[in-house]
Amino acid sequence: MKQQIGVAKVRIAEILNNGPEVRRQALIVGCPDSDIPGVRVDMKNYREFFKSMSGGLWYDNEITTLESPTQSGLQQALDSLKKADYSIVVFAGHGGYVASKKTTMLQLRANVTVDEYTLKFGAPLRTVIIDACRMPVKETLREEFRKSVIAMDSIAHPELSRFAFDNHVRKCAPGLAVMYACSVGQGAGDSAQQGGTYSSILLSEADAWGSNLANKGKTVMSISEAHDRATPLVDRLRAGEQTPDAIFPRTVPRFPFAICA
Repeated sequence: MKQQIGVAKVRIAEILNNGPEVRRQALIVGCPDSDIPGVRVDMKNYREFFKSMSGGLWYDNEITTLESPTQSGLQQALDSLKKADYSIVVFAGHGGYVASKKTTMLQLRANVTVDEYTLKFGAPLRTVIIDACRMPVKETLREEFRKSVIAMDSIAHPELSRFAFDNHVRKCAPGLAVMYACSVGQGAGDSAQQGGTYSSILLSEADAWGSNLANKGKTVMSISEAHDRATPLVDRLRAGEQTPDAIFPRTVPRFPFAICA
């Protein structure tokens, strides 16, 4: 028995001497209302779990709990996470997926929402847990009607797209353009359902631009314009872990990418 205790003490000493203590910060954000009162239970349970041996024995001063915070209050708490080595953010409350913005919007309080990307920044090592619905937020009938009109218009004049594309190419000087899904030293995201993160966003943004009647006067979106639209969306979606890069010729106009004709 004494021998076993001695071995255990040696093992603990090895663990404690393995390096400096990791700086931790946990942020629990709960936004309950009459429809989801169980959020308060979630807030309590997460805190108790973190403090338990199974949860890693977090200290009280390492855990911040916010209930229905303001946007500024939430941002202040998120900024403090950057001082830690490891952070974890938990959100519990209402949410809904907005396809046009490619994000889940989270409700902090009545008429106050933030998108999920807000929670993805913190310590160099970080985890985010979002316990909220991600059902699509329905668009208005007016928006659906507008899309149907655009679709019919596109079908009616397909030849204009090819003509506009060819005509713009003729105006461009010879050169090479290279568009990278990520910067050097980064990895590129991939989804079995949507494909590459950069490619899916690049194509989606270009398609949305080309289908927008308001762009008819401009006709052409260049490769650099398309890249510039996709880059911040990819960067946000991947929480700064994937930033697209590109090399374009100095000559203008740039090659075409999307057409609105």
